[in-house]
Amino acid sequence: MGRYYAFTHDVAYMKKHTTGEAAKALDVSFITIKRWIYTGKIRAQKDADGWWLIDDEELQRVKEHIGSTTKNLDQRILHIVEEKGVAYLRELQVGFEEESLHRDTYAALKRLTPTQLQTREEWGNRWYFPIGKEWSDLANLAKTKAELAKAYVNHPRRYENNSIVYLDYSEYLVERALLDAGFTVAARDTYYFNGNMYRPNDSAGRPSDIDFIAQMPSTGIYIGIQVKNRMEHPKLADVQQLLEICRTLHLRPIMVARIFHPLTFDIMKSNRGMAIPCKRYFLQPPFPHETFQALNQMGIPIGVYRRPPDFLVRAFIELPKRMAA
Repeated sequence: MGRYYAFTHDVAYMKKHTTGEAAKALDVSFITIKRWIYTGKIRAQKDADGWWLIDDEELQRVKEHIGSTTKNLDQRILHIVEEKGVAYLRELQVGFEEESLHRDTYAALKRLTPTQLQTREEWGNRWYFPIGKEWSDLANLAKTKAELAKAYVNHPRRYENNSIVYLDYSEYLVERALLDAGFTVAARDTYYFNGNMYRPNDSAGRPSDIDFIAQMPSTGIYIGIQVKNRMEHPKLADVQQLLEICRTLHLRPIMVARIFHPLTFDIMKSNRGMAIPCKRYFLQPPFPHETFQALNQMGIPIGVYRRPPDFLVRAFIELPKRMAA
């Protein structure tokens, strides 16, 4: 029910809300409230017991800001859907990810349907199109987009080079980037290192592993690297598992992915690790050039590389300095 604190000024009491109450009032997750506190989006103070508390006035300020932001996002989505004619869920989530989390874009689409947008499930995708438009007039465009999406989703992920098998081509690019940056790769696909073994009590069969263990140049520090080549951000369970493995094997944790939930950066940093975003979904060559261009015009961020891109090599070159900061 919140907590009340006495003042000696004109106002006798000022209500303070717990993070759980704030999450319910703002219709966001508890994790989102914590992230907003850590990033300064919402002001909070700790009480004597160590609980975060938020003033009622601050809660109302954030609610008004969310309302304004929500309205702006809704209008932008309506404009883009009108411009595109028809768009599928992931296409819109990726298109707005610089300003909105995927879950928030999905929530906006749910708000807009069915009063301002129409929706339809077809060819394994959830489609959105303007009110007043007929699906029959948009079906061919949607089908073309579905085929383009299928081209990158079904593109071969497994890759073999010099008798080394990589479950995803992105792992090959990351290993090459590590070597180009002067790292020494000590192990691949492992849950064992330097006499320590990761084996959860409830695991059956082979334990989960990490993609690489590498030594940073000139430091002697070993890092554990997990690569997540996905359109969506890595799940919290993936992040937690990497941290558990690295704690057991005494490694500094590194995760490489296309995008991250903002909270992941804080989690990794607080565990003496680092999250490295790539902004692109890695595909191995060959990949049809016309399909590549069409996907990029749709706003789908894919990258086809024969060698590790410079930005990835540079990220690893700068890693020792960034982790020491």
